[in-house]
Amino acid sequence: MKKLLIAVAALIALVIVAAIAAPFLIPVSVYKDQIEARAQAATGRALAIKGGMSLALFPSVAIEAKDVSFANAQGASTPQMAQLKSLKVAVKLMPLLRGRLEIDSFVLEEPVIVLEIDRQGRGNWVFGTQPAAASTPSASAPSGAPGDIRLGEVRLKDGRVTYIDARSNTKEELTAINATLDLPDLDKPMKLDGGATWHGKALTVKLDVDKPRALMAGQLAGISLQLGGDPIKLSFKGQATTTGRAQGDVDLAIPSVKDLATWVGSPINARPNTMGALAISGKIERQGAKSSFTGAKVSLDQLKGSGDIIVDTAAAKPHLTAKLAVEKLDINPYLPPEAPAQRSGSAGTQGGQQGWSEDPIDLSPFRAANADLDLTVGGLVIRKIEIGKGVIKGQLRDGKLTLDLTELALYQGSGQARVVLDGSGQVPAVEARLTLAGVQAEPILKAAAEFERLTGTFGTESQVTARGRSQKEMVSALAGQGKAAFTDGAIKGINLAAMVRNITSAFTDSSARETQKTDFSELGGTYTIQQGIVRNNDFALKSPLLRVEGKGTVDLPKKSLDYRVEPKAVMSTEGQGGQMQAFGIMVPVDIKGPWDNLSYRPDLAALIRVDPSRALDTLKGAIPAIPGVPLPGAASQPAQPPAAGQQQQAPASQNPLGTLRNLLNR
Repeated sequence: MKKLLIAVAALIALVIVAAIAAPFLIPVSVYKDQIEARAQAATGRALAIKGGMSLALFPSVAIEAKDVSFANAQGASTPQMAQLKSLKVAVKLMPLLRGRLEIDSFVLEEPVIVLEIDRQGRGNWVFGTQPAAASTPSASAPSGAPGDIRLGEVRLKDGRVTYIDARSNTKEELTAINATLDLPDLDKPMKLDGGATWHGKALTVKLDVDKPRALMAGQLAGISLQLGGDPIKLSFKGQATTTGRAQGDVDLAIPSVKDLATWVGSPINARPNTMGALAISGKIERQGAKSSFTGAKVSLDQLKGSGDIIVDTAAAKPHLTAKLAVEKLDINPYLPPEAPAQRSGSAGTQGGQQGWSEDPIDLSPFRAANADLDLTVGGLVIRKIEIGKGVIKGQLRDGKLTLDLTELALYQGSGQARVVLDGSGQVPAVEARLTLAGVQAEPILKAAAEFERLTGTFGTESQVTARGRSQKEMVSALAGQGKAAFTDGAIKGINLAAMVRNITSAFTDSSARETQKTDFSELGGTYTIQQGIVRNNDFALKSPLLRVEGKGTVDLPKKSLDYRVEPKAVMSTEGQGGQMQAFGIMVPVDIKGPWDNLSYRPDLAALIRVDPSRALDTLKGAIPAIPGVPLPGAASQPAQPPAAGQQQQAPASQNPLGTLRNLLNR
């Protein structure tokens, strides 16, 4: 027995010595040439091991090769697809003899890899001719998932990966790539820690998989993923498969959207204090072509919202379904700044008003997808218009977005609206239908059109359309019709009742112009719009002791008004429905000019043409009496002689012809 044990020990020692000595006895060129030849045959590319190469059989089967290069595809931008400073692979010997693969170590030092797509869309990682699609494996075929892989030390040190796409002439590069992998076996958790630098910013990644075998077999496995760095932080915790199915919680935090866009090479021209911090969280689920994001919470700058989003990419065009609730939404910081107001008389303005914007309107992004939207907004601020709570139903189909505002709170009133934004053609188009009731007129007109001459409670029904590549073109092409009614308000800047009572004070006292106003109980009419010109022919105003009719145009492109009103005094003190028994005279008034500088002029010439006798009676009150000069239509009175040494002459302010001329020419 003793001799047998000695013989076995001697045999084992001999095997160990042989395993240690074999690499020194076998010429390196033998297995080096074999490796290069087999790589050439398998890929059609040259593999070159230019540096030293070593082989060890004990205690692990280990190969180390230095200065390794692998040729790129023909016509590629670089001669080498991959280069390595060194490659070290060690496999445990005894498990290998029993049919198990246990990697003791796998180390890549300073790998430089170039991934490239040529102009025909072929990647340099495709070798030779691509085989036909494989048929479904038979029941006897192996599963493809290694049964007993065990990894020891797996490291990648200081690598660089370059991606080149000749189709779009783009190039991206990851540098300082370092990674370590821990995989005791396929039934135990796998851990990956790594990092890289992209566009000058360092990123870190951590990946934990609880069941690697299940993941490799296409089954759900627990996954925790964390991506960190200054520009972005992303985490996912849930389950996923290698086929793209996933479900779990996701959190995204971006300190600055503006900085992130610049970092990825697509800078955005955002205004100061906008496109800053972005945070998104919720539950994500992806199965097949459908992805959902539920219980989502989103915040950008001061904007906050929540809701559910579903995206289906099964069709040729993605379909989005969203149900969202947003707090007060002020979009002004994200709109282009308004052009500064120009001084009166400047080119391109009317009375110093700011013109309509000529910035291009681009609705082409509407063609990228179809969508169904359900949006509740706590409040909305657009330019100077402030809207209260609104409920919006939206539908986007082939570039046309239809928005139905089923609930709209607006300046103490309410309403409903439908807006259609059509980006399906080359020229954007807009359609709108609006119904409002109980809206305060002054604040909405001031916010929407910089018009501050009208107060009261406002209601309207309108329908308009427009086409154009800018706001200016849209306004110039505006067409439609509607009706509007104001109650219990006032027209600021003129007192029509005072005008009827005393023409001189109503139109010659400019100092009181800003404090004058015409109160009314009812005001309204219908209108049509063609090429941005609003026409109204049935304007009517009712107030105690006064009735006013009018007609004229509002030139929206030029922001100007050309209107004529005809006031009448009445016997009744009633407003609505009062008797139209006129007394006194009717003095037509022409209202003209830019919105911010309207002028009001009485048309006394028209009054004289219509009713000369009544005009003379009116002029009696308008022209002060002059001693010794009879008023028109008055009986002759003996003239009083002037005092001795004096010549009788009326002061200029009491000259009836001058006063009449002044009134007619105002």
